[in-house]
Formats: sequence, structure tokens, C-alpha cells
Amino acid sequence: MVRDILVPLQFTGSDSAALDAAAALAVAHDAHVAVLACVTYPAPIASEWGMAANMVSQAEFDRVLSSVRTAGEAARLQLQRAGATCELRLVETLLNWPEEAAAMHGRHADIAVVAGPDAVSANPRFNALFSALLLDTGRPVLVVPPGARLLVPPRRVVLAWQPRREPSRAIHDALPLLPRDARVDVLVLDPEVGEFGHGQQPGADIAAHLARHGLQVQVVSLPREGRSTGTAITDYATQQQADLVVMGGYGHSRWRQQVLGGTTRTVLHEAGVPVLFAH
Repeated sequence: MVRDILVPLQFTGSDSAALDAAAALAVAHDAHVAVLACVTYPAPIASEWGMAANMVSQAEFDRVLSSVRTAGEAARLQLQRAGATCELRLVETLLNWPEEAAAMHGRHADIAVVAGPDAVSANPRFNALFSALLLDTGRPVLVVPPGARLLVPPRRVVLAWQPRREPSRAIHDALPLLPRDARVDVLVLDPEVGEFGHGQQPGADIAAHLARHGLQVQVVSLPREGRSTGTAITDYATQQQADLVVMGGYGHSRWRQQVLGGTTRTVLHEAGVPVLFAH
């Protein structure tokens, strides 16, 4: 059940896609959307006398605050026009990075929805924001690529399956979003048959489990053929015209922006359809 949705603004042109997706989910599930707009002030700097304020004029503070508030209000109005119940949370982050504030608010939501990386108006701290939401909230993160649209409810779903905790968590987090007649392709790449691999019939156990939830499931085993795992996933999703990809998100909580798993990074930057990640 989805009741609370968080949308952290990145102040790029891609925010609109995330807001549209959040609005569609909110209307379909009678959920509430919180738009998080962080005002980041310069942190104190070290000096021989200790920590000194980073000298920025009050006028500059006011300009930044006004700009963030304007963007936040525009986001709130976009959601309201789509029929979603929503609120704007304007948060000042002095010593904390904005992604830390996003993680704190994400713990009080059922799902976070963020815009994917935008090559034109990129957020330089996107990886840090995504990592904080993925690794520090315990909640799923829906990433909506620039120009993509989330079909609600999604009808064609690709589950990037490995017999690990993260993909299992992801598909179970996705279940409240899926209609009973959704088609789910359990994608198994380079399956390893055996007790310490994908089992005697790779993908069969999770497929049977999902079928008991009423989903239309098929197992698809494919070789990577020299591609990275992430590229193989996005290629298959594109070929099948998937509405949603569901997969585990991998990484470590220390030095977040540097240690996202390679497959996670590739899908983040190559996917043309919304992706639901869980850790």
C-alpha cells in the first residue's frame, strides 16, 4: 500500500518527469506527495582560529531562498493541477548536505521518486542523492529518466533477477504498484545452474511466487554476449517496450557517490524507462 510519496527536487529540467510520475501514483493510490526543496547555505570554513563563517551576504541568502521557494511552489502547483494531494517542505541545510535531508524525509515515506540524470541540466550531486535515498532510507526509489513517462499501473514489467536480497526486496516493494494482470518478465542473465547459482531452474522459484500473486510471469534467460549486465538489462527493457524495470540497487553507504555498483550506475544512466530500485 502506498500512502506517502517523497519527491526531492534537483532544480533541473528533469524534475517535471518525476513530479508527473508521483502525481500519477498519488491519484491511483490515494496517496500524499511531499515535495522536498532544500536551501543549501555555505558551510563554515576552517581557519587558524577555528570554524569561520563563509561570508555570503544576506542579499545572496535571500536570493537563493526565493529561488528555491519559487521552484517548490511551481512543483506543488504542478501536482495540484494533476489532482494529487501534496505539500511543499522547504528545508534549510546549513551543515548537512541536501541528500542527508532527503534521506531523513525518505524514512517517513513509502517510496521516493526522483528524476534521472539529465545530460543537459545535470545535477552534479545526483549520485549522492540517489545513494542516500537507496542506502539510508530502507525504502524503494523510483527513478524516472528525462522524457520518460510512468504508466500507472504498469502493464509490462522487467524484473532483473538474481537470487539475492536486493532484487527480492525490489519486486516485493513493487507489488503494491502492479495490477494482478501485469506481465512480468523475470530476466536472468548468464544463468548459473546449481545450488550456489540460480538453482536447478533459474528464475523458476521467484516466477512461481509472483504467479501466486496473480501476475502473468515468464522467465527469460539470456546471455550477455559481451555486454555489461546493466546494458543487457536496458537493452531488453527497450526491446520489450517495458513500462517499468524492477531491480536491486547495489552500493556501500560509505563515500556514497563513489561506490554505487557498476550495474546500478549503468542502468541509472542508460535506462529509457522508469526503474524501481531497492536495497
